[in-house]
Amino acid sequence: MAKEQLKRRIKEIQNGMCSLSLVPLGDDPTLFDTDRIVPKAKGGTYTDENTRVVHPIAHMYRHGNLVIRPKDLEELKAMMDDRLQIMKLKNKIDNQIRAYERQTDYLNKDTLAWLKAQSAEVGLILKKKDGEVKRFVKSIDSRLVRAALGVKAVGEITIANCLVYIRLEKANHASSLWKYAGLHCASHERYIKGKSSGGNKTLRTALYCMANSQMKLNGPYRGVYDRIKKRLENSNKIVKTYNTQGKLVKLPWCKTMPKHRHQAALRAVMKHFLADYWYVGRTIMRLGTNPVYPVAMLEDGHRMIMPRERGWVY
Repeated sequence: MAKEQLKRRIKEIQNGMCSLSLVPLGDDPTLFDTDRIVPKAKGGTYTDENTRVVHPIAHMYRHGNLVIRPKDLEELKAMMDDRLQIMKLKNKIDNQIRAYERQTDYLNKDTLAWLKAQSAEVGLILKKKDGEVKRFVKSIDSRLVRAALGVKAVGEITIANCLVYIRLEKANHASSLWKYAGLHCASHERYIKGKSSGGNKTLRTALYCMANSQMKLNGPYRGVYDRIKKRLENSNKIVKTYNTQGKLVKLPWCKTMPKHRHQAALRAVMKHFLADYWYVGRTIMRLGTNPVYPVAMLEDGHRMIMPRERGWVY
């Protein structure tokens, strides 16, 4: 409530306009942001003298996190956002149905029937959205898109997420993409209390689905999964892992739970794919590439498998 009152006071001082873009802010204070003139890093706090109210777009532009995409990618981003919200709704409904079937929740039978009907209807909408995204991706005139579509078990949804979230011109190394997706460290180290961290969860989820498809459909990255998993099963390197009681402990890889080794192998597949996407994309864009780092970090002394050997034709 105090923040809302602050917004209303500052908005009145600014005559109802965004202090950065001078556009009208409207009546709902939840639809515009507060911005500290002296930033938090320099000790600035939300006082009347140190606060201005701004439009969210102008606020993002000020802090350098506004992504300006070409028109076709903006359209694709809107389609992906639509798909994501519908998918979240379906998952929520299905989870509630499953809770009833597991007898952990209790629902009126009429409510359960209504939820099942809603799940079916939303499922049809989601299927339609998937089809729209896939057709749109295939229609994009891009060497990178065609190269990625040529890789077995890599689908249009994965490529769509890469297109809307990854900016290859800003990624000077493959490791830049790993960090952006949150693959640069173990999951228990990914989130730091009080700090923005964790990487792009939407992109990471898409890559995880792709890695599972590689494993199940024997795609060109299946060898990465098998090699990493086998190596970890015989490794005495000490790592932090969760035990059956959910406590973080130190164990050699060979004594961790099979699920931990499975997830680590899938993460390696995701990193290999991103490294190839980075290398092919930057090669097509005639930007600098440095294959030495992926060789050192991914191949563990083995011969580097180039993207063309995995089906990337560019």
